[in-house]
Amino acid sequence: MKNIQKTVITALVILFNLILSQYSNAHIMVAQHGTLNIVDDGAFMVMSLPVSAFEGIDDDKDGKLSMAEFNLHRSAIVNIVQEKVVLKDNNGKITLQGIMLSPVTSHYSPKEPTSQLIVMGRFTLTEPNSTLQYQISLFGKTPTEQLLEITATRKNVSNKQVAKLSPNKSSVTFFEK
Repeated sequence: MKNIQKTVITALVILFNLILSQYSNAHIMVAQHGTLNIVDDGAFMVMSLPVSAFEGIDDDKDGKLSMAEFNLHRSAIVNIVQEKVVLKDNNGKITLQGIMLSPVTSHYSPKEPTSQLIVMGRFTLTEPNSTLQYQISLFGKTPTEQLLEITATRKNVSNKQVAKLSPNKSSVTFFEK
């Protein structure tokens, strides 16, 4: 039964990726917010991060990401996310898998460059009920881009915690025992 659940979740993630593979016209996450949803042995992450948090991807230096820049630097963005978004449990660092990226665009001008990027992925937990240490080192240049609100939810026990991260406080412990 557990393998069937994993297969269904994987299929849903792939479908979601296909739907959002170009531009995200629906704002699935408010700018400077993120979620970490713990379901069984998975921690599913969705965040909206500022383009200015990523070095070397804004080729024309306009503070936004065009589709050409996004396509050119997609693999570099994935590498930066894997390096700067860290989840640890009692056994150490957990690798973020299945990373999906989607520029957030305006409903009125979907081809315009964007200042926010949706990042999604899944961490596979070795101990589903352990304390989690979450660290993010991706903050933008403007004052409003210096704060990231993360909501963590552990579904099996209906436990919800909210934390605000900044360059001065880039790490939080969730579900401490």
